[in-house]
Order: sequence, then structure tokens, then C-alpha cells
Amino acid sequence: MIKVNLKTICLLAMLITGTAVQAQNITGQVFAIDASGERTPLEGVTLYLSKMKKGTTTNAEGRYSMAAPAGEDWLVASMIGMSADSLQVSGEGIADFTLAEEGLMLEATVITARRRGTYFSKIAPAKVEVISSAGLMKLACCNLGESFENSASVTVGFTDAVSGAKQIQLLGLSGVYSQMLAENIPAMRGLASTYGWNYTPGAWMEGIQISKGASSVTGGYESITGQINLDFRKPNTSDPLFLNLYGDVSGRYEGNLSLATKIVPDRLWTGLLAHASAETPEHDANGDGFMDIPKSKLLSLYNRWYYENPEKGVESKTGVKFLSETREGGQLSSIAQGYRTNIGNTNFNVYNKTGVAFGKEGQSIGIINSFTRHLQSSEFGMKRFAGAQSSVYSNYMFSSYFGNTSHQYTTGLSFLYDDYNTDYSDRLPINAATDIALNREEIVPGAFFQYTYSYLEKFIFIAGLRSDWNSRYGWLVTPRTNVKYNLGDNMIFRASAGKGYRSPNVIAENIGLMASSRQFEVANINSLDVESAWNYGSNLTIYIPTWAEEDLTVSLDYFRTDFQNQTVVDVERSRDHVFFYNLNGRSYANAWQADLSFEPFAGWEIFAAYRFNDTKVTIGDVTESLLVEKPLISRYRGLINVSYATPLRKWVFDATAQFNGPSRLPSMTGYSEAVNTSPAFPIYFAQITRNTKYFDVYLGMENILDYRQKNPINLADRPFERGFDSSLIWGPLMGRRIYAGIRLRMF
Repeated sequence: MIKVNLKTICLLAMLITGTAVQAQNITGQVFAIDASGERTPLEGVTLYLSKMKKGTTTNAEGRYSMAAPAGEDWLVASMIGMSADSLQVSGEGIADFTLAEEGLMLEATVITARRRGTYFSKIAPAKVEVISSAGLMKLACCNLGESFENSASVTVGFTDAVSGAKQIQLLGLSGVYSQMLAENIPAMRGLASTYGWNYTPGAWMEGIQISKGASSVTGGYESITGQINLDFRKPNTSDPLFLNLYGDVSGRYEGNLSLATKIVPDRLWTGLLAHASAETPEHDANGDGFMDIPKSKLLSLYNRWYYENPEKGVESKTGVKFLSETREGGQLSSIAQGYRTNIGNTNFNVYNKTGVAFGKEGQSIGIINSFTRHLQSSEFGMKRFAGAQSSVYSNYMFSSYFGNTSHQYTTGLSFLYDDYNTDYSDRLPINAATDIALNREEIVPGAFFQYTYSYLEKFIFIAGLRSDWNSRYGWLVTPRTNVKYNLGDNMIFRASAGKGYRSPNVIAENIGLMASSRQFEVANINSLDVESAWNYGSNLTIYIPTWAEEDLTVSLDYFRTDFQNQTVVDVERSRDHVFFYNLNGRSYANAWQADLSFEPFAGWEIFAAYRFNDTKVTIGDVTESLLVEKPLISRYRGLINVSYATPLRKWVFDATAQFNGPSRLPSMTGYSEAVNTSPAFPIYFAQITRNTKYFDVYLGMENILDYRQKNPINLADRPFERGFDSSLIWGPLMGRRIYAGIRLRMF
């Protein structure tokens, strides 16, 4: 259906032949040691250079890597509850640390690594919530969409009751306004965003960083509400073999394999991440004749290469990913001539990040190149959407400083190319026959400059500006700024402000509406303007000393998003249609959140959070409009996670409670100020894990009370008639799920 033209081939060739450079590094590993002399890697240890004011944290294996100083500096390793240590370093090299528990002699102490599941970065100038590998293991976390159950910042739900597609919400807005990154490379864009939350296995990830508000201008203009960055298992630090096997009572099975090996000692490593999953039974717990979740098969492969030459300061990372998935859903196969859905996705991605440091301390050049090809086909009864996307992303950066390392800057050039070839058709007899090609090409060269001023460890100020020329929308200017100030030893204040833009892909991003009898008004889709918005926010993080070894952490934040233009998806003007048009009035989102993290006693960990959303949008045109609460956005969410680990983490017990507030349901009778809401509801999770040196066994239960949205499909018995709709989803579709799994590793 879609041809790969000469332009795409040339762009891919340019990508593959691109080169780049980045900084030379200090690498190493941080351990604790028990009474018998056995060392235990420590995750979450903070390492920073006292002069350069730069830092990083260790991964699940206790390993770290960071830019090395050109001259002498002190490298400090610290962790809450552990005695800090420091080492004088000069240039690149290897620096390992062994830390002891505060106030205790090493010889008389058994030291264990307490890895918080969720914590807030002390170093980042923006508000960053980190879900560590320990946090990902608190639940099954089979895929990215299931990895946020212990986060109050991100809400995940289904787009409809037929396709199984998921969507997230951050700061009271759809996840399309958050920039997805895979190790700081833009990912899950365009067609890939539709089902992408199911495509990243939890077992592949080392952690997730959720950054709220205005982000760095170096990554592009697409971030509006924040960034979500995925950190994957790395071939140079991962175990040689890791295997995760999972199964549950509903008939879902999956396997995840991670292999890593050294090709050239201290120079070249490679790794393979593989995933296969299937869910083939037909579930219909509510008896409406529709499968609660589609049958699916997924295969995904990810080959990674890592090269470094510390003597020359060269570092290079290359990856190749492939994914293929099929989904079959709709009415049960026993229903003759029923409503069926058939969905297929194929994704291919290749990227390279290479870099070198040169000249004076803190000076480096780097380039990122990435190419993505995504094919999608979707059939919903008698509606069809299919297409292909080819995307090229390049980023060329130079980093240095003025006078001394307190005044740093990064400047560079970027290039983005998107080519969409999509087709939409509607053959439902009650609708007007529709066939339309929604093709779009965007060429976006850009330039950026970002200045960072830091004073000791107390104050960081970042100001960035980028300018991009979009072949469809013209010049897009993006200013952003971040401020971090340590008010004392136990209090950090942050503030941010900035602008963002994004190109709408209205059908792909609203795929759940295809699972209805609504007629899409698509005539003006190609004339929609670029979406643009300002985001402002602030955060206060307080560390309160207690009787326990670790401080009680309290985080309070507020963010507001104001749209200058937004693509309005209007399902309220008529219950039989979907209208897409540019905003004609106000649209904004206010988000307040409070988080608390505490370890009251040895082995115990408590995380609690509460979020409140106020999200409104103007629907209608100049003749008739109304400012309403945006539908299907939960007004509040509460979360409590309690975890207990026995000494040496041999047994780990986790329990999570979510409290989901009501959301406004869209009017089915035209614009109205009357408000109908969904009920508030809780969801509970629990898991028990037995850890050993070479394998872990876990057993858990999701949605313990078996809470489900009743009758999620309107007119389920008449799917080809006016009024059929499965897109009004506000609660869980699947009931209680009992699962078990095993994780095997080889050191």
C-alpha cells in the first residue's frame, strides 16, 4: 500500500553515515560489604564532582558513568543512610566505592542496599520523579503502560473497550502532550503512539524518569507538559543473562530475555533484549458479547552496541529495534457476522549516539541520529484506518563554558523529518461513505542555545531558546527556563516556564473513537493548525529529619498549562458525529500534587501521594461555544504504597491502594452545562517476592476487589446501529488478575 520513495532511502543513508562525539567518562561500581566480606551492589547512590557540579546515580548493578573532569576534582559518593566517601580523580578512569552504613563499623555490620521504588531527584533542576528498577518490580509491570500504577503523577487507562489501546495522562492532559524519550532520544511519536504503551516490556527497563513542566530545549519543541524518559538495560553493565517468565489466570503469558557480552575487553559490548507475549483466550466477564480484551501476539527484539575509548574520550551507542504485533477483538467468535476488530503494527528503529570530549574541561561535541519506520492497519467493524510513517531525527550539540564551569552552555542544530501516508474509510451503512487520504510531510530544521549557571550546590539557573522552521506551520520559537535553589540543607525550591508545540495526528491519537458508530468529520483535518501552549510550574521538596535513619520527604508542586491553540475533539455537539477543529476560546489545565516518602523502620517503605486536576476546554465555534470540564479526566487521584523487605531482601511484600476520583462524562444531547460524572472507585494491588542470588519468584494480584466499569459499551447488542459507542471509558475493563513469575539471572 505504501511505497518507500527515493527521499526516504536517501535520508536513511544520511542517517547511517552520520558521526558524532561525546565526553570521556569516569566509570565504576559502588558496593556495600557484609560481615563475611561479600560485596553487594548499591542502586541509587549519588555521585558528583565537587567542582564541576555534575552528578549521576548508580543503576541496579551499582554501576555509573559520568563525564570526567579535564583537571583534578573530588568525586563524591553518597546515599541516604550510608557514610559518604570521596576520591580525587583527574581525567577519565575507573573509580569504585565501598560504602558503610552511617554510625556503624563496617566489620560489625551487615550492609544491605535499600532501593526506594519511587524517589525524587535531588540533582535535577526540574521536578523529576524516578521509578527505579525496585519500583518496577513492586508489580508485574509487564509493559510500560502498567509501570505507572505506583505513580500518582501519571494515570493510565484504556482508550476504548474493544482495541486494548492505552493512553496516559500527565498534569491533567492526554499523554500526547508529554514527550516520550528512550534514553533521551524522542520515541513513540505519531502512529507509534497509538499502541506504544504496550510495546516496551517492564523487564527491559532499569528505570523511568518523569519530568514535569518545561524541559530542555535541546530535545526539541514537542514537550508541553513534561517528559518521560525510559532507561533500558545496558550491554556494558547488565548481567550476562537475565530471563523473566510471566503468566496469569486469564491466559496471558510472556517471556523476556536479556543477553549481554563483552566483544573487546574494556572497548566493545553488545546486548540483546527479546520479548514474546500472547493472550489468546476470549474473555467476556460482563456478558455483553464483546471480548473484554483483544486476543494478541507480540514479538519484539532490541540489539544494542556500546563502544568506548577512554583514552580518546570516544563513546558510541547504537541500537536496532524491531516489533510486530497483531490483535483480534470485538464480538466473540461464536457470534455469526459479528463486529470484529483486526489490528496490526510493525515498527523498525535504528539509532546512533556517539561522542567525544576534547580541548578544555567540560567541552564536548555530540550527535544523535535516529530513523523510524512504522506500519499500522486497523479495522473496526466497517471502519478502517491504515498508514505508514517514516521519521528521521538528528541532533548536533556542542557543550562548553564561559570563563569557568559555573557558566556552561550547549548549542546546536537539529533536524526532524516526518512523512505520513494514511487512509481512513467508513463503510457503515448509517453513515455517509467516506474515503480520504490524510497524508502529511513535515521538514523541520532548527537551532538552539541553552545557558546554565550554577553556584556551588545551591543554585542552578537554566535558560534556553530554540527556533525551528516547520514546512507546514512556519517559524516556531520555543523559550524555556528552569530554576533550582536549595533554601537550606533540607529544602529545595524549583520553578519552570516554557512553551511547546506539537503537530496533531487526530485519528491515530483518538483511535478509541473508531470503536463506535460515530461519523468522523474529516474534511478539515489537513487544515488544522499546530498546537501550542505555555506551561508554568513550581515545586518545593522538603526533607524532614525523624527518628528513622532516612528523612521523611515531602514534595509539593503546582503546574498550569495554557493553550494558545489546541485541536478540539468534539463528541458533544452530536452523539452521532466526531468533529475536529481549532480551539475557539480558552483551554487550560491546573494540576496540584503532594507526595510523601518515608522509611519509618528498617525494611519498611511508605509512599503516598494525592493529585487534583482542574482541566477545562472550550467546545464549539463562534456561533455557539461553552467552556466545560474536559471529559474523562479524573478530578483527583490518591495513592498509598507500603513495602516491607526482610534483611538482605530475601522476602519483599508490597501493597498498593489507588483512589480514583470522578470524571465528567460527555453530554450525549448537545452542548449542556449539566454535569454527569463517573463514580469514584478504589483499586488494590499486592505482591510477594522471594529473592535469591540467582533467581526471584513472585506472586501477585491486581484489582483485588474485582472492580470493573459496568456496561462499558453502549448498545453492545447492536454494534452497526446509531448509538453504538465503546469509547466512554473511565474505569477498569479487566477484573481481578492473579499472576506469577520468575526472574533468573547469571552473573
